[in-house]
Parts: sequence; structure tokens; C-alpha cells
Amino acid sequence: MAPFGPGPPDARDRPPIILLRPWPAMNSIAPFAGIYFRFYISLFFLISLTLDAQAHDPGLSSAQVTVGNQQIDVLLGFAQRDVESVLAAGKDSADTNTTKGFAAIQLESVATKEFRLFWGKQRAIPSQSTARRKDTQNVEISLRFQRPNSGQLRLDSGQLRLVSSLFERLPLGHREFLSVQTTSGAILGEAMLSAEENSLQIDLPEVPESTADSNKSHSFFAFLKLGIEHIWLGVDHLLFVFGLLLLVKSRWMLLKTVTAFTVAHSITLALATLGYAHLPGPPLNTAIAFSILILGIEIVRSRSGKTSITTLHPWIVAFAFGLLHGFGFASGLSALGLPAADIPLALVMFNVGVEIGQLSFVLLILLLERSFRQLEIHWPRWVQALPGYTVGSLGAFWTIQRAAMLLGIIP
Repeated sequence: MAPFGPGPPDARDRPPIILLRPWPAMNSIAPFAGIYFRFYISLFFLISLTLDAQAHDPGLSSAQVTVGNQQIDVLLGFAQRDVESVLAAGKDSADTNTTKGFAAIQLESVATKEFRLFWGKQRAIPSQSTARRKDTQNVEISLRFQRPNSGQLRLDSGQLRLVSSLFERLPLGHREFLSVQTTSGAILGEAMLSAEENSLQIDLPEVPESTADSNKSHSFFAFLKLGIEHIWLGVDHLLFVFGLLLLVKSRWMLLKTVTAFTVAHSITLALATLGYAHLPGPPLNTAIAFSILILGIEIVRSRSGKTSITTLHPWIVAFAFGLLHGFGFASGLSALGLPAADIPLALVMFNVGVEIGQLSFVLLILLLERSFRQLEIHWPRWVQALPGYTVGSLGAFWTIQRAAMLLGIIP
């Protein structure tokens, strides 16, 4: 029987209607690209833009502490962008414009005040402090502390406490790998410091080399955690993975795409960390943003029925741009200055952490999508187009922003 009155409005003009239905079997990945689910994920990435416009990983620095019989030497390592954050966060920023973020006197002053060393309950004051450029992208600050009553104390007695307040000047989520060792290279303690846990306290008995080596397992698990955090805090990397999933049409293609991205970034991560390849940070960040822009364009094109190598073979694009993202993953790890013998295992653990983070993100998306399949929602066309335009718009914004930074138009 026909309804009374005018016919129903076109579905494109209706407001969203939500209907509950039984949990269906997931027969293909295609429903994963359901419009309703894309809408919520797109909102997540739009909100993340307001929270972190530059979409950078919050950074990783290093602190190597060498304990001797008469003195304690500290070597702090920072990326150039972190140096600029340190100086811009306080009064020390007044005279940094002429040197583009590197001002030795200001850095030495900040490090002396913010990196504190206690021998027992007594604070040690550095007798020397020197800041210098390690290369175009990294800066080192060395501090030398004289041990109190060093003539009466032995290396096998006493307690050392290290506290870093530099996190107050660094981006939220920044981490610092702290390693304490003797002059002979025996590891006394290692930790991944953060704003929440910014100190390390160790007793200093005489540590045999075999015992010292056994302590390294703790730090390698810290690299595993670091890899997981790196992928989850890198909004641009997650957005690229999300964009790839929007193009995937089957389980087999999903497997090929994720595998290609994994293999590609593992290759360049290893090459960059081992020192065989290097890309400067500013051009690299611009290229990563451009890869997201290209992906957004391809998503919009695929919605209009157009095909390309990206839509037909997304794994090829995932491999090509995965090479770029691998350099991005290596940006923090390669600057730590780890001993050559420790690099391979640290690299493996970090890469495993990255893969765990990436796969957990993909799994989370799929599980949430399966949950959302209980709802049947009809969205207007402008909402249906939102995911592709979200990826493309964020990619365009970051590309313009980072290109402007690369050219020196904005600081």
C-alpha cells in the first residue's frame, strides 16, 4: 500500500538514521571502508591536527654518563629542533635568533641548571660545560662533575642519582635514553626517561663485566616500548596507514599492503640507523607530508570511479612511500650514539616495537569497524566524501607548512 502524502525524500538529503541489527559475519574487508566508520576516524585525525599541527614525533635525546674515580662525565645529545625548543621555552631564548637555535652559552647554562647529579644526598656542580655541534642536525653538550671527597671514596661504594628537568622545556612525550657506565665500559644502569619518570638512582658497587652485560636486557625492552610509542605518537604515520586501508578492497590486498609497508620502512630504518644512508630532517618531513597528500588525492579519485596504479596496486605505493617513512622512524634512534655492539639488537627491538604499534593500530581499526557494523547508518554524500578529503587536507596542510619551514619562510 502506497504511503499517504508526498513520497520520501531522497536518501542523500536524509539525516543519519541508526538501526540496530544482529552482528553479521565479516565476509570481506570492503565493508571496513563503511562510510559511518570513516566519519569517526576522520574526526579523530581532524582533532589531532588541532592538538599537534606539525605531526612530529615528540623526540628522543640521549644522556651518556661515565663514572670515574675522580670525576663523572655527562654527554647530552639533542636534535636541532629539540635544541630550539629548549632555548625557546625560557628566558634563554633572547639571543638565539642570530644563530638559528644554536647558542652555546645559553645551552650550557640550561644544561647546568636542568640536568642535576647527586652523589648520595649532595648535589654536584659541574666544573666544566661545553656545547658544540655534532653535525648539521644534532648538538652535544658535555658536563664534567668532580666527585665529592673523591680521594676518600671508592667506586664500589656510594649512590648516584641523576635528575633531568629538561622535559619541562621539550615537547610533550619527549624521551631521553640515559646510560650510566664505568670508564671501562661496564653498564651500571640504563633507563628511558620521560616527564613522568625523569630520574635514575643506582648504587655503585663493583660490577663485574658479566653482571653488567646482563643489565642490558632492560634497556632493549625500553627500545621495544620506544618503537611502539614512536608509531602511536606519529600522527602522520598513522594517517598514512589509515589512508592505505581506505584503498584496500580485500583481505589478500590488505596483507600485501601492510607487508610491503613493513618491509620498506624496515630497510631504510636499518640503513639509516647503521649509518649507510641519511636524509636531512626538513626535506624528509616535507616528503612524508607530500606522500599523505598524494594518498588523499587517490582516495578521492577512487570514490569517483577512477583507477590508477595506487587504487589497483596499493602495495606498490605502500612500499615506495614506506621507504620515506623508514627514515622518519630512524630519526630518533640514529641520534642516540649507541655503542656499535649494541646497535643491531637495539635496532631489532625498536623495529619490532614499530611493527607491534602498526599492527595494533590496524587491528584496532578492524575490531572497531566490526563493532560499528552493528549499526546501519545512511549519511549524506558530503559525509561520505569526508575521509578522503580529511587525509588530503591534512597532507596538504603539513606539506605547505613543512615546505615553508624548509625554505625558511617560517621558523
